[in-house]
Amino acid sequence: MSVIGLDLGNFSSYIGVARAGGVEIIANEYSDRLTPTYVTFDKSTRSIGQSSKAMEVTHAKNTICNFKRLLGRKYQDAHVQHEKQLNAYSIVEAKDGSVNIEVDYLNERKRFTPEQITGMLFTKLKQITDTELKTKAVDCVIGVPCFFTDTERRAMLDAAQIAGWNCLRLLNETTAVALCYGIYKADLPEQTEKPRLVAFVDMGYTTLQASIVAFNKGKLKMVATACDPLLGGRDFDHLILDAMRDDYQKRYKLDSYSTTKAKLRLKAECEKAKKLMSSNVQPIPIGLECFLNDMDVNGKMSRADFEELTKPLLERMRNTIENLLKEAKVTAEEIESVEIVGGSTRIPAVKQIVQDVFQKPPMTTMNADESVARGCTLMCAILSPTFKVKEFKIEDCQPYPITLSWQGGVNEDNEVEVFSRWNVIPSTKMLSFYKKEPLTVEARYSYPNDIPFSESRIGQYTIEQIQPQPDGTPSKIKVKVRLNRNGIFDVTQASLIETIEEPNPPAESMESTPATEPAQNGIDQNPPTTEEKMEETAPTVNGTDVPSSGDAQTTDDKKDEEEGGEEKPKTGNTAATKKKKKEIDLPITPRVPGASKKELDRLIEQEHEMIAQDKKEKERSDAKNSVEEYVYEMRGKLEGGPFEKYADDVIRQQLLNDLQLAEDWLYDEGIHQEKSVYIERLKKLKDIGEPIRNRYLEAEHRQSHMQDLMKSIQRIDEAIQVYYTKSSDKYSHIDQSEIEKANKILTEKQTWYDQTANRFNALKKHEDPTILCSQLKQQRETLERECWAILNKPKPKVEPPKEDPAKQQATNQPEQAQNQPPPPTPSGNQQSTEQQPSMEVD
Repeated sequence: MSVIGLDLGNFSSYIGVARAGGVEIIANEYSDRLTPTYVTFDKSTRSIGQSSKAMEVTHAKNTICNFKRLLGRKYQDAHVQHEKQLNAYSIVEAKDGSVNIEVDYLNERKRFTPEQITGMLFTKLKQITDTELKTKAVDCVIGVPCFFTDTERRAMLDAAQIAGWNCLRLLNETTAVALCYGIYKADLPEQTEKPRLVAFVDMGYTTLQASIVAFNKGKLKMVATACDPLLGGRDFDHLILDAMRDDYQKRYKLDSYSTTKAKLRLKAECEKAKKLMSSNVQPIPIGLECFLNDMDVNGKMSRADFEELTKPLLERMRNTIENLLKEAKVTAEEIESVEIVGGSTRIPAVKQIVQDVFQKPPMTTMNADESVARGCTLMCAILSPTFKVKEFKIEDCQPYPITLSWQGGVNEDNEVEVFSRWNVIPSTKMLSFYKKEPLTVEARYSYPNDIPFSESRIGQYTIEQIQPQPDGTPSKIKVKVRLNRNGIFDVTQASLIETIEEPNPPAESMESTPATEPAQNGIDQNPPTTEEKMEETAPTVNGTDVPSSGDAQTTDDKKDEEEGGEEKPKTGNTAATKKKKKEIDLPITPRVPGASKKELDRLIEQEHEMIAQDKKEKERSDAKNSVEEYVYEMRGKLEGGPFEKYADDVIRQQLLNDLQLAEDWLYDEGIHQEKSVYIERLKKLKDIGEPIRNRYLEAEHRQSHMQDLMKSIQRIDEAIQVYYTKSSDKYSHIDQSEIEKANKILTEKQTWYDQTANRFNALKKHEDPTILCSQLKQQRETLERECWAILNKPKPKVEPPKEDPAKQQATNQPEQAQNQPPPPTPSGNQQSTEQQPSMEVD
């Protein structure tokens, strides 16, 4: 089973694989370790990754990038409107208010969801992985930003499923970086000691994420995270872009934004200049040839100008990091180390801010671009049963509190915060309700203004088939809610507690006790407080509380009644009864964002159709290229080339005419034909051209084959002459008849060689040879096999002379006397002459 970690970034993606005792980032078909997160649609195919990035300028409106930021969002979302202003492709509103991306594909206008586009990129990453590993990769762990909400995480899982990935876990990028750091550290404090606090700052192409992590040996705990989803390297690029636009407009009277092509060309130059300014203090030139109206433009910017220009962005970064310290409730002095990752942390001003806030220089010991992919791969190895990884415990956290609400009575509490801020994930809690009819609960984020998403609601869950007790009182409903390891909220189970009364023999001495009033259409007749509704408990070992490493479970306030499955009978004037409790599972109907199973199956089928179309188009394109390649190759070799002398004038001129007709056809009627048409066209050309090529190849290799045959003849002839001249006894053991047989074979091959040489001397270059190089090779192999089988016959073995038996017996007697065993010792502890086998016992 393959162990794969995927880092799907807004600008580039990385694939990590666990093998050879470590984690390796694999390269794509261009031998590049990063794959651009780009998808381009053409008339008949899709280009994904490196080839798509190269088409960004020429196919701007059909090249999709930064689509990760659109996952799960509605069209009216502020983030979507922001992306619409920054990208050249068309973002439109679907019928249900979601986001669609409109492109030209297969000669028509088509719409795709961001989940589909993400699935296409996942398909490309899967193809790269399968090619590299020479096996089918399925299981993976995918990195996501720590600020991703429930809807965005569900959309990411849908995209992975469209591409055929089985996502074992969605891992927060902050956690992936921390895992990549901590699992290799050998000097971490023990579990019983004070943890080491390490800060991580990750600024990528579009987002800023920071975290503080507590490390102990074999364990990491996420203390707090902070983020700015709209701050990244792209924002620095756009400030340079706007500045250069104003400069060019002022000096050249040119609007750099007047055409999409001009804007993208200038944007690429600004990205290069930003990288150069990170390592140079001198002004960096920013210029383009034939920019607009065939006019060359030039500008420049220094690092000081850049830092002055980007002050607002740098201040936002400072605020985010300072907010992290407040959320973690620690001071800069308590942080032992600061690690920076992400491409944008290479900017000197960014490093300076990190140093100012944490009061220590940032470390760059981690790979700035590949740390997330490596951390995801390690997480996948931990989850995989086929890999042995050292024990490492991970405690991730939920940055946004979650509240559960339902419809209740006037005096009832109808909402409760089930998961607080920084709650450990995964986590499970149990709630109790008292209802007579179906119950609908709604989950939402407690503070809508704190999440970077337009919708705070997570989903609605309706618990069906709730009925009152036989006596008409409300039934007790136990509901299990879970925040799974992907950071996704769900109501996983609901059960009805049914009370069954059984008669008992009457007791003689029972005092009357007032009955408890049943709950009426609510959680309790006397509604408990939030703390009473849920009591968080930790697992115990021998009665001692221990910190929970997995799911934090919560029990309700009726726990004492549930234990044992029975309830003690209540006493009164009538006969006592025995009550038994039975749990009945209830169906749950969820209404959560994301594609339904039917819709997901349709999207998977559509992706398979597009993969088949891509394969068909590639084969068609390869067949067309084969015709074009053959035309240019044969023409070059026929006109003054090596093939010219191997074709007579008539055949050569006929082939040249056919090649010219094929070229004209390729760029006219043959520009869009089926694969079979190109194959047939190529076959007709090869029927004339391949005999010419074969004559040339035969002439090129004939001399070497003839020389090899002559060398074999000479070696065998020398061996036979040694036998006849008696110059050596090497072959003296071979019978003369066998030597004559070998000599006869040699004479036949010599005669055949002479006749063949005469034929080749009379052969003209444009004529087909009657004897091919393969026949020459076969004749040589036959000669070598038959003759050397005779000449290499081994000499018979000579047995040594036998001695007289009487003499041999007399010689052996002294030896037998020497080999007699010594007499036994007189003591009781007789020692053996042989050493006894010993056994070591641990």
